[in-house]
Amino acid sequence: MNINLDLYKVFYYVAKNKNISRAAEELMISQPAVSKSIKTLENQMNIQLFKRTNNGVKLTEIGNIIYKKVENALTLIESVESDVKSRLNIQSGTLTIGVSRAIMDEFLMPHIIDFHNKYPNIKIKLLTDNTDLIKKYQLGLVDVVFTHMPAEIPENCKFIKLTSFHNCFAANEKYINYKNKKLLNKDLEKLPLLLLDKGTINRNRIDEYCYKNKIKLNPEMEFGSNTLIKDFTLTGFGIGMLDEEGIKEELENGKLFKLDIDIPLREKYLGLFYNPNNQNLVLDKFIKLITD
Repeated sequence: MNINLDLYKVFYYVAKNKNISRAAEELMISQPAVSKSIKTLENQMNIQLFKRTNNGVKLTEIGNIIYKKVENALTLIESVESDVKSRLNIQSGTLTIGVSRAIMDEFLMPHIIDFHNKYPNIKIKLLTDNTDLIKKYQLGLVDVVFTHMPAEIPENCKFIKLTSFHNCFAANEKYINYKNKKLLNKDLEKLPLLLLDKGTINRNRIDEYCYKNKIKLNPEMEFGSNTLIKDFTLTGFGIGMLDEEGIKEELENGKLFKLDIDIPLREKYLGLFYNPNNQNLVLDKFIKLITD
């Protein structure tokens, strides 16, 4: 098959801008040339890619499917030059990181700031769409992914364990009657717990434990991040299930205290994985900064 990448590039810019005139300006070619390219591509594929609207153009259903694939392909192609620069010169290039917002807030942000201060000319891209990170990694669109373990990770990648986390139940002075009081695991049923949403690693661990021990949880509130649980625990909304490492300062200054309850859960730790065959000086320097 004869594939004209220029036609797909024109298609991409028209779809992105939803307007032929704006696409022509961005591509620095004439509007008729853009229209002709789209028509040629439609004739080659024997399909309609766009519908005209009052404000410009709109992708057809099949056009939208093609756009998503072309977007990934062009992103990969455009990264080639950056990868070459990254291999040759640590002072330039691009680093694409896959990370959840929670890990960004709770661990990674200081390291990114440190790396940017040392190498200000290196462009850093952050992808935070949790559901697509593995797929983007497999497509070569992500250089390194940070994730909590245990979790499924792709084969043939190198995994580095960074730090372990230890869960605890914490509260503020509103629940002072629980301080220094030995609690049983059955007491979880009556506590006003602040937990992560179902399906998250932390929530799965406590749910598995409670299921095996016939404990029925009745959370007071459920959240999408540990940061929110910490905030609501500090204000006295309930008793938060948190990472002890993330509330070290609050435990030391007395704003929070740990409940004395022994709940043996599977180990949870943070790690990163990447393709060891992707020789990239930028990535190597970043991983060294993280692991040091």
